[in-house]
Amino acid sequence: MVTPTRRPALDVVVILFAAMVSGTILIAVVGLIVGKVIHPNVDTSRGTELVAGTVQTIVGALVGFIGGRAAGRLEANGGTK
Repeated sequence: MVTPTRRPALDVVVILFAAMVSGTILIAVVGLIVGKVIHPNVDTSRGTELVAGTVQTIVGALVGFIGGRAAGRLEANGGTK
């Protein structure tokens, strides 16, 4: 049996934000693929650049968020800098 865990509000916000962005990116990629299949002559380079830039930004933000939380916990537990 799976028991629910209590997560801090910030974790829930980050999880929901990541789910929303990943859903949007998935829809954009599917749209680009369908557009390319239906109209092979269409230029999808701008769309792929936009998706790649968004993915890079989100991954960077999440890595920074996780690194910041780890550093904060280390400092709160009396660790060295």
